[in-house]
Amino acid sequence: MLKIRDWVLASAVIFTFAPIQSLAQSGLETTGRVVEIEVPAPALEDNLLESPSIQAAAIYLPPSYDQQPDSRFPAVYLLHGIFDDYGVWTENFEVPTILDHLITTGQMPELIVVMPNGGNKYGGGFYRNSPVSGNWADYIADDLVGAIDARFRTIPDDDSRAVVGHSMGGYGALHLAMTRPGVFSVVWALSPCCLAANDDLSFGNDAWRRAASVNQPEDLQKLIDSGDFYPIAVLGIVTAFSPDAEAAPIYGKFPFEIVRGEIILNNATFDRYLDQLPVRQVQTARDNLRQLSGLAMDVGLNDQFLHIPKGTLELSQQFGRERIPHRLDVYAGDHREQVSERLENIIFPWVAERLTITE
Repeated sequence: MLKIRDWVLASAVIFTFAPIQSLAQSGLETTGRVVEIEVPAPALEDNLLESPSIQAAAIYLPPSYDQQPDSRFPAVYLLHGIFDDYGVWTENFEVPTILDHLITTGQMPELIVVMPNGGNKYGGGFYRNSPVSGNWADYIADDLVGAIDARFRTIPDDDSRAVVGHSMGGYGALHLAMTRPGVFSVVWALSPCCLAANDDLSFGNDAWRRAASVNQPEDLQKLIDSGDFYPIAVLGIVTAFSPDAEAAPIYGKFPFEIVRGEIILNNATFDRYLDQLPVRQVQTARDNLRQLSGLAMDVGLNDQFLHIPKGTLELSQQFGRERIPHRLDVYAGDHREQVSERLENIIFPWVAERLTITE
């Protein structure tokens, strides 16, 4: 069991911005606007879960975007969690209001903020490439970034681009940092899921048995119609982390068999599954992670998903062993209750400070 004294914490020095003239003082517009767009997603074509190859996204344009047509802005990409969509940022977490306040009061420079959708019928593709659920990593890093840079006045350089994610999106932000260098320079993962196979992400969770019991399309549809969170999420995990395009109707390979009611691991399949989790990938990804301008994670100790606190602390330990600079915030809170507060008071200012804000 992990002990507090064993946590490997990176330095958490918080810097402050040099004073920025507030927009209220400048006479410019003080409210940004959100536009909704459709993005071609060739990376998702022909996926077996039938996610569309045109995806929706919401874009926050900062207050002076329309008034200063020669200006370019850094971009922050927000990745949502499983069973969410970009509405969780615009409505639940009130991101546009937070951004308006931080920018108008001069606490943060103006940014473009990109909020894509990343869901599918199993809750989400975990921002990974999969022959079953689609190449979601390529969609974010290539299709989406390319479309945003072409359509909006971003600073089209990784030094001016950050990725922030919550839960499944927190995993996605870390996965992109590990596997797609040169796209994002700053990363913050809020309560990232799926970092290590422990607690409710282990096979002791009965949801794995319920998901593995699906044998016919009718079984699958019944499970989806039931709205039972965990086994449907397990299907999303299997098709993203252990896909098998020949294994209809799930199209995923479970790393075990159920024999007389007991789970019997298939060691080879289980090892391949574990090797896809971030705690097993740090060493091979260390050069990519070391080149970041900022890397941070946070987690609430009362998170309802029990694997998340333990996995986050374990990943931080791995970062420490590989001498990867990072920040880890551990706080008293659950999976969602402090997200808006932390975005406003800590995360957005910290991320923005590490981005290049001029060409």
